[in-house]
Amino acid sequence: MSFPILTAIVFVPIIGAAIALFLPRGVAWGWAFFVAMVDLVLTIVMGFSFHVGTGGFQFAESQPWIPGLGLNYAVGIDGISLFLAILTALLAVVAIAASWSNPQRPGTYYAWMLLLSGGILGVFAATNVFLFYVFWEIMLVPAYLLIGTFGGPRRAYAAIKFVIYTAIGSLLMLAGIIGLGAVTQGSHGVSLDIPSLIGHVPVSAQGILFLAFFAAFAVKVPLVPFHSWLPDAYTEAPIPVTIMLAGAMSKTGAYGFLRFCLPLFPQAAHQAAPIIETLAVIGILYCAVQALIQTDFKRLLAYSSISHLGVVMLGIFALNTQGIDGAVLQMVNHGITTGALFLIAGYIEARTGTRSIAALGGLAARVPMLAITFGIAALSSLGLPGLNSFAGEFLALLGAFHANPLFGVLGTLVVIPAAWYLLRFFQGVMQGPVVGPTATPTGVEQSAHQDKRSTVAGSVRDLRPGDLAILIPLLALMVGIGFYPAPLPDRIEPSVQSALSVVATPHPTLLVPHR
Repeated sequence: MSFPILTAIVFVPIIGAAIALFLPRGVAWGWAFFVAMVDLVLTIVMGFSFHVGTGGFQFAESQPWIPGLGLNYAVGIDGISLFLAILTALLAVVAIAASWSNPQRPGTYYAWMLLLSGGILGVFAATNVFLFYVFWEIMLVPAYLLIGTFGGPRRAYAAIKFVIYTAIGSLLMLAGIIGLGAVTQGSHGVSLDIPSLIGHVPVSAQGILFLAFFAAFAVKVPLVPFHSWLPDAYTEAPIPVTIMLAGAMSKTGAYGFLRFCLPLFPQAAHQAAPIIETLAVIGILYCAVQALIQTDFKRLLAYSSISHLGVVMLGIFALNTQGIDGAVLQMVNHGITTGALFLIAGYIEARTGTRSIAALGGLAARVPMLAITFGIAALSSLGLPGLNSFAGEFLALLGAFHANPLFGVLGTLVVIPAAWYLLRFFQGVMQGPVVGPTATPTGVEQSAHQDKRSTVAGSVRDLRPGDLAILIPLLALMVGIGFYPAPLPDRIEPSVQSALSVVATPHPTLLVPHR
């Protein structure tokens, strides 16, 4: 029997979380970092062992759980989920490394961080619909607790808002799973394994089931108008938690559309595509404008994240190879880039005591390394050719243009406000006259305060070797994928084509239950 590497990847952080709860303050961070590194190594080994050119699930494992209800412990990885799993493990290492001195209750904090990582990895690995739901719920619990326990002044409001949105979506998805089992039940019982369900959902049931799954996934992406929880959650959560939420957890919604809504409900997906593309375009442009007017740079990045994920949704519902290839690639690239941007935002806030763009200026002269890393990450988010985000956004928008030229053109317009708000962020904080972390005074007090603000700004320290060590893997991936993205599409595309082979026919022939 081969080593169950996928089970190990999912359960190493979950078991590590249980142990972390009982560890003393001085040991908890080292244990959490060790567990996260082991998990990252396992995902990298899996990546190197992945067979290129295969569209189906690899490293598959399946064991009966509750066979009478169609529930199996079934996991597997394909090209769509491979790099999302590696990304999650990498961001877990980055987030835990970045929070070594932060938490007041380290055992609890690191336990929730590891459990969050394990839940997200389980979502990407599960090939049984109910098992997917179990990991989906596991993922949401530590996210809620991390925001509500360790967040900022409005953490209770942000956490409750987060849980209300996600709980409603999750309950509707659970109803959809029950309905899915009912409409596909055959003479040999129920099977909720994804391969057994593809092509066996009656057209008459696809619309309502699509909507049930849509409710959960649209909240998690999030699509406008289901997005209002996200700016509050990202702003109030500690920076390492925001890295996990924005870099990894937000991808589970888009992944759910790809894994379930397209192959299981192809007829409904075709009917819903124009509506979802319209919502995606609205989200792209509306949230880009919202980012433009933010004065809190963490909130700016939150709206920027929603806008960029709109490009992912536009690519997915183009329902063609280019669009979905670009969407999957952009999910990975967005996780890398937004993780780095939030980390840099945390470094700036920790050094200046403020998140206000207007209260800062001229930091580049004092913190040149921080300015350089910030510049690279900002240019990556802009989609500059030669950095990682360019290839994904280009393919996603190209696929959208081929499917509907109007949506493609409107989606491409995002580059204008994106350049504006990111350059405004960079220039406002790093360039111009030296300004400290207090608002500019007026009247006779201005001269006295100017000396104080200059002293404060001058005392800001640059990135230390430990800070750079956390950032360098993300920066290296931005440059590496930007110059040579081919290994990712080579592994992604066969799985995308396999999924599209089901979606390609708008009116599939359905079905007598197949079991």
